[in-house]
Amino acid sequence: MKLSRSFFIEGLKKEISDIYALFADEPIQIIELTDKIIEKAKAEGFQEKETHIVTKDIDWSFLSSQNENFDLFGSKKILEVKLIGSGPGNKGSKALKEYCLNPDPNKLLIVTAEGLEKKQQGSAWSKALEERGTLVIEPAINKLSMSKWIEDKAASMNLKIDKQALHLLCDKNEGNLNGAIQELMKLSLLFQNQEISIHDMEKSISDGSKFGIFDLSNVFLEGDKKKTMKIIESLRAEGVQPPLLLWALSKEIYNLFKVVEEGNTKNIWGPRYYLELLSKRANDLPRVKIKTGLKDIAEIDASIKGLSDKSPWQSIRDLAMKF
Repeated sequence: MKLSRSFFIEGLKKEISDIYALFADEPIQIIELTDKIIEKAKAEGFQEKETHIVTKDIDWSFLSSQNENFDLFGSKKILEVKLIGSGPGNKGSKALKEYCLNPDPNKLLIVTAEGLEKKQQGSAWSKALEERGTLVIEPAINKLSMSKWIEDKAASMNLKIDKQALHLLCDKNEGNLNGAIQELMKLSLLFQNQEISIHDMEKSISDGSKFGIFDLSNVFLEGDKKKTMKIIESLRAEGVQPPLLLWALSKEIYNLFKVVEEGNTKNIWGPRYYLELLSKRANDLPRVKIKTGLKDIAEIDASIKGLSDKSPWQSIRDLAMKF
């Protein structure tokens, strides 16, 4: 079934589906929805997560093999399938449709798609996921919806922000969701159990950190390892949490992967200098290093969600140093 975000959240409080499809333009939107599913899944006894990032040469047997010799008493595992900018291809479409006909009772399948074309959203594989499981398509963030998004995010963090302060935060971060989240995280440390006025917001923004998430993205893409580590440690000292840093690094690695797979930056938004830098780095880096980075992202994500014993901070440092 196809659900709006609000109905999806309400439904998840009651029961968990065995198949989810999550489509959005912004990675942070997908991350938020996925986190809610995984939180519920952990309460239902799912303690393992296996992530598959879809590439042109991916082996889809991980889906078909799950359907052989069901073990009703086997371990419960989350299967996460990530589509980045394009559909699953003919083999993937067939594998997903077949899985929907006979899903493994011990598995929870989460298919996420970032920046998926509308044509793909209405394709046969997408409809199969919708009919057998739950489909959520997040609308694109615009100026109006960003205000509501930030307001809801603030409420989830127990932050009380007056209307003028909220408008200021939206104006300063128009179109920049991760910048808005970073500011909200800082506010949550400074203002506990009190309403945040426009004067508080002005001061918080003017006292912004020496380094921000965008600084991390830029120097990481430039390949400046020394400065990348300096920014990571600065953000950690300021109270920025691992999910936001992982989001920043993974966004650049996903974009590098898109360039390598498609041979151009046509489907990537950004200013000219950014796209030129992205192309240069994609050409300079070995393809295997980018693909390994994608696997590392999945492992770090699992550690952040408590599905691995590895330290998220050390893993983030290690990931940054590989590039």
